[in-house]
Formats: sequence, C-alpha cells, structure tokens
Amino acid sequence: MLCRYPQQPPAQAENKTPPENAPRSLSARQILKAIQTGQGSVSERWEALFAEAVISDSQLASAIQLLHEEQKYGEAIECLEAALRSGRAAPWLYDLLALEMKLAGRSADEIGRVLQSRLDFGVNDVSQMLLNAALLSRFEAWDASLTLLRDAAQLNPDSPELWLLARSVADKSGQQDSRVWSRCGILRYVWTDNYQRQHDEAVKVLREMAEALDRAGKSPDAEALRSQLQEAQRVDLQIQVKWVGNADLDLIVVDPNGEECSFRRRRTSTLGRLVREDGGIQQGSGKGSETRLEQFIQPVAVPGKYEFSVRFVVGKVGSGTAVVEVIHNARTPEETRETKTIQLGQEDVRLSTTVPTKPQQ
Repeated sequence: MLCRYPQQPPAQAENKTPPENAPRSLSARQILKAIQTGQGSVSERWEALFAEAVISDSQLASAIQLLHEEQKYGEAIECLEAALRSGRAAPWLYDLLALEMKLAGRSADEIGRVLQSRLDFGVNDVSQMLLNAALLSRFEAWDASLTLLRDAAQLNPDSPELWLLARSVADKSGQQDSRVWSRCGILRYVWTDNYQRQHDEAVKVLREMAEALDRAGKSPDAEALRSQLQEAQRVDLQIQVKWVGNADLDLIVVDPNGEECSFRRRRTSTLGRLVREDGGIQQGSGKGSETRLEQFIQPVAVPGKYEFSVRFVVGKVGSGTAVVEVIHNARTPEETRETKTIQLGQEDVRLSTTVPTKPQQ
C-alpha cells in the first residue's frame, strides 16, 4: 500500500539521439503480455517495465482500460501505483487510482490519501485538463471528468473543444444539469466555421428536455430551462453583409475601444468575432449565383459606437450592390433589425451603429 505519491513530474531529459539499448515502445496488449510473462511480483514487473519501455499516456490508459473492462481492479491498481512511483505524476492517474480502489473495495482512508494527492497536484493548463477529462471518460468516471471540465471552463471558457467534449461526456453520463450546462456553453462560446450545426443541435436538445419536463408535470423547471436557453442564445450585436456573385468583399468592424475585427484579426479582446467569411474568388465554382455572407457577432457588446465598413476587393457582384443587416439583441424578444442596400465601388462604404448602456437590474 502506498503512503505517499509524487507531486511533480520528473525533470525532462535533454533531447538526444537514443542509444541502441533505448527503451522500446509497446502497445497496450504488449504491455499486459509483458507483465503476465515477467519475473518477480506484479509490482516489480510493472516497475521494471516502466524503467525499460516507452509508454505514452494513451497506451498506459488503454492498458488500464483493458484491465478495468475485465474487472481486474487490483491489477489496475498495481499498474497505477507503479506508474506514480516511477515519477509519472499526472492528475488523471490519481483520479483513475481512486476509481479503481473504490471498485476494488479499498478503504476510505486509502482512497482519501489518493484524492488528497490529486488535490495537491495543481494544474492550470486547459489543454492538459481536457486530455485528462477525455481519459477519465473512457473509464466512465463521469463526475471526475465533468469536474475537470467545469474547472477548465472557469480558466478559459472561450474554447470550443472544451464545450464539445463536455457535451459528449455529459450525454454519456446522463447527468441532466451537465447536459444543460454543456449546451448552453456551446451556444455562448462555440463560433467555429460549423457553429450553426452545433448551435442547432444544442437548441433542439434543450427544447426537447424542456418539453420532457412539461410532460413530467415540472413546468416551473421547464420554464427555467427555457430561460437559460434564451439567455445562452442571446447575441447583443450582429452585423452581416450579403451579396450575390463571385466576388471578394471584406467586412471590417471597429468596436468602441478602437479594436478592429476583420479577416486579418478575426477576434477582439472583448470576444467580438468574424464568424463567417465568404470572401475570395473561386474559379469554376458556380459562385456567381450563390448568396455569400460575412458575419460579425458580439455576444456581449461593449456599450458605445461600432463603426464598420464594407470593402469591395475584386470580382463581380450582381447589380453592384450588397445588403447590410444590423441586428441588436439577436434571438431575444427585444430583437431589432435594420437592413440597408449599399452600392459598391472603389471606396469603402462606411456605416455605424450604437449599442446603448444596459439599464441596471
């Protein structure tokens, strides 16, 4: 039984060409076969293997997963403890060790020491936290995985990968509050090129959940969920320009702080984003008859004047015009729209709109 676990990973060795007797790389099944056929106790075999072989986090997780699926929880514990003794200190190892100990019926004191070691191992690297959460989800350690994802969201909510992973883990866990949380996060923070598909899915699922609450006689909960959905969908300011033709047009927005958002810099420090950019000339693409779009969104807008311009770069636009649409409070009952047809030419077309200061609640 371990009493202490290492708190920090070992220092990284200098990158050199490996010698002839360098550690070999093994697959998950080769790892387990080496343990089965090795000499000495199981604990000694694991320690020898970690000293002799190159085992990535993914390979190690796969080996533990095989033991977990075969309900060999004791052997999984031997593996994890040997990994920690060898200096492979990582948060996900502690989480899995606590899980396997619980399944093996180990004492609360033992599990508590592991969890304390996990808490002492501070990690603020969001990408590492996402990796750890994904590894934990492979073992159906839903609570630990979702806790990591919620912690990561506190550090950097503006990560599409975080919310898409959170949605997957929440769905598999069946935890309804986490399913709501992850999809509201998608609506607020996922603005990748295919954001509309992700948003449509989130809205559909949340509406279905609200309808299920209504059918279960939980109308107050259903209304609360619909309120969460409405707030998550809210976009304070949306500016878009549409045109027909195989032509390159640029939308350039300058916010009240003087920050510019355009094809050169698609996001501002206040999270204004150019989320769609259909500019560019494409030969033989049939673009001459398609409606094209450039779209800027500011989910939470800075009050003040937004100046924006539409620049005709090159190509041919049907009728020589484009349509500019400015939407305030998009996706809410307070939504307003202003549409204007502009004539394109050699000079930029300059326009502006103002976002008022929100009244105090």
